[in-house]
Amino acid sequence: MEYKLSTRRKLNEFNDVSIPESSTLSSLNARRMAVARLMLGRVGKNANIEQAFFVTWGCNTFIGDDVYINRDVSIYDDSLVEIGDRVLIGPGVCICTGTHAIDAKSRQECEGTSSAQPIIIEADCWIGARATILPGVRIGRGTTIAAGAVVTRDSDSGCLAGGVPAKVIRRLE
Repeated sequence: MEYKLSTRRKLNEFNDVSIPESSTLSSLNARRMAVARLMLGRVGKNANIEQAFFVTWGCNTFIGDDVYINRDVSIYDDSLVEIGDRVLIGPGVCICTGTHAIDAKSRQECEGTSSAQPIIIEADCWIGARATILPGVRIGRGTTIAAGAVVTRDSDSGCLAGGVPAKVIRRLE
């Protein structure tokens, strides 16, 4: 619980909306990314994460080089979240590794405990605005996930997937 509290403090610092008088966009970005490097498992070179940003633990999230994470992204990293190089993540995306049993009886027997499964987003993907990535999913290299999609299972490399639940719409060249 102390670690989680520490992460919340870092999130407050990361999401600080104050803009000192002498600030530039570059200095504000540098301030945010310095905090991100303390909070996350890995932050690659030239990665940029906009505010507001949320992460549960931080230490389970690994971000590659040249990644851009837009505003209002939430990463519930109760398990590994690996984001490959050159991934673009649109605003309002939810990446959620945690889950519960589907049936009420199982949840009651477990007293509400949860489980988690890793999420892997391979290099060169684009995750559209407000997409949701659910536990245990691997998104293949170069895939685009359409805005608003709910990704419930693995996605092949080099395709466009969308819908609820997300399905391959077409192959990308």
